[in-house]
Amino acid sequence: MIKKDDRKFLIQGLPVYFVLLVLIAGMVILYRQKLSRHGNEPLGDLISKNLRGLQPQYRSIDDVINNRKTWEPVLPDWQGREVPDLTFFLLNGECRHLADYRGRECIVIIGATWFPPFRLQISQVLQALNWMEEEKPTVVGLIAESPERIEKFSKKFTPEEIQIGRIENLPEPFSLPDGFPCIFFLDAQGRLKLAAIGLIPRVQVEAVCRLPLPEEREQLN
Repeated sequence: MIKKDDRKFLIQGLPVYFVLLVLIAGMVILYRQKLSRHGNEPLGDLISKNLRGLQPQYRSIDDVINNRKTWEPVLPDWQGREVPDLTFFLLNGECRHLADYRGRECIVIIGATWFPPFRLQISQVLQALNWMEEEKPTVVGLIAESPERIEKFSKKFTPEEIQIGRIENLPEPFSLPDGFPCIFFLDAQGRLKLAAIGLIPRVQVEAVCRLPLPEEREQLN
């Protein structure tokens, strides 16, 4: 049995409960209206879009570089220059050249299958591309190991996600220090947008893909 004082306290609190219920009902209605505007779009995609709105808005590649924490830019003298061609072999033995991918932006990741940051960098790149709505760059992963080890590693991915190849030698400017995942962002003309060692997070990968080279930005303005 509820005591008299408890009943009095409950009655006095009813306006507060009513206001809370109204607020909750209003939030539910607004949320349902927002969902209805997006039709049958999956909830996960809606959440991802909302999260993207909270991401830092990088205005230039230099802006991305200045906000780095887990990687270092390298080869500044090569930025904006066309890189030399690079020869590698797919697992089926087919010989490929980096020039084969001209006409579309390309991301080249060089590392070792046993090195966790290399695997993590590939994961971050693929996640970034999944968020991109415009044309996505081609991703090439290059490894200097036995075909058996590379084949075992490549089973985690599809050829549509990343072209994994065996590299026998790395000419300049690709011959960066061993032990780091090295990543090169190339534009559709084969010019270097950014080269880095370390781990570039997904948000900054997407920003570099989206942003033009400095001289192209000046022309756009």
